[in-house]
Amino acid sequence: MMGDRSSSNAITTPQTGTSVRIWIVLVFLLAAPLALRAASPQFEDSPIFVSGHDGINTYRIPSIIATSNGTILVFCEGRRDSYVDGTATNLVLKRSLGNSVASIPAHGSKTAGSPTRGEKMIWQPMQVLLATKAGEAYMNPVPIIDKRDGTIFLLVNYYPQPYQDVPAHTWMMKSHDEGATWSPPTDISSGTGLKELGPGIGIQMQNGRLVAATYDGVIFSDDHGKTWKSGGKVVGHYTETQVVELVNGSLMLNIRHGGHRVVALSKDGGETWGKPWTDPALIEPENWEGCQASLIRYTRKRDGSSKDRLLFADPASPKDRLDMTVRVSYDEGQTWPVSRLIEKGRGGYSSLAVLPDRTIAMVYEGGTTSNGVENNFGKISFARFNLEWLTNGQDQLKDGHDGRQDRAARSGARESVPTSGAKTE
Repeated sequence: MMGDRSSSNAITTPQTGTSVRIWIVLVFLLAAPLALRAASPQFEDSPIFVSGHDGINTYRIPSIIATSNGTILVFCEGRRDSYVDGTATNLVLKRSLGNSVASIPAHGSKTAGSPTRGEKMIWQPMQVLLATKAGEAYMNPVPIIDKRDGTIFLLVNYYPQPYQDVPAHTWMMKSHDEGATWSPPTDISSGTGLKELGPGIGIQMQNGRLVAATYDGVIFSDDHGKTWKSGGKVVGHYTETQVVELVNGSLMLNIRHGGHRVVALSKDGGETWGKPWTDPALIEPENWEGCQASLIRYTRKRDGSSKDRLLFADPASPKDRLDMTVRVSYDEGQTWPVSRLIEKGRGGYSSLAVLPDRTIAMVYEGGTTSNGVENNFGKISFARFNLEWLTNGQDQLKDGHDGRQDRAARSGARESVPTSGAKTE
């Protein structure tokens, strides 16, 4: 109470007391919007790649990263003539420099069409990074950011015709300007062997190692992308994977298997793997033998956050690729107590990223309907939301990031999905 102070500057007249009270009210009013903004659920969602646009029959297999400066890059396969795997496929990219930055073409890039404007985000015209010429397919994009200098490494599988779904050559491209321009591709397969990548995103471990998931484990670089090696193989026969580093320095590989996700751990950076096990909480659709999923680190106590948090995303149906859902784990993937529906209906491959303001970005495949005909791969959408929205207000950042939520994301309420009903496509 102001009247309890013993200072010589204590309130002595009604006029002074009124002034102080007005000052207190003004401070509260000025501070209140920041507090409300931090606690306010925020969500936006809009398509950024639509089948049939920019001369591409079907867009699939999205991947998203965000730089420390806030540039967002979304990669995917641009299947030129057909939705079928392995047909003539370009590697394409869209970039956003932020909600308030005008859309301009990237220097020195091939572009197509006009800017795509979502509810909040402004996207530059599409770049064609690798264009199919003789029917070859550039598939499974996996970008990795080297935090040392911001270099972006982009790994992609190269499949000549006739296409076979088998381990393939891995090509690598680099960008030193946040994706505006790219180096010519180089083949790194001499160091890694033939592999099928991720797809999704790669990571950089706390010790600096660059890591990209593959169908049978990981490949990695300890010299900032100069050379690449293959790690050990996970026991069993699996397909698409995602990798994350746990707080104890172990790598967790999350694997598509159909029915339920499979998990394996490595204590030596991917050079050997323990025995894999099935995670009963991460249900996958039985159809299609499961689906690719996304797994990332959101926060870490060691970095100053109040909690360790992992995020996982996949379609939320035990039977088919339906209902994209995001989950939260507070115990390094042992349990997943929180889940929320992103979009009801057709869903597919996805990718997650954390933006500098600590909002969460996600790209994911979804369906469209035209003249009564459903296209299972009709679009790739971009969603952006905060932790308050994801957890229905049950969790929020308390580590200095509370006042830095994205002002442009709109408030919204989507249907919540019970943990028991979640899972992958």
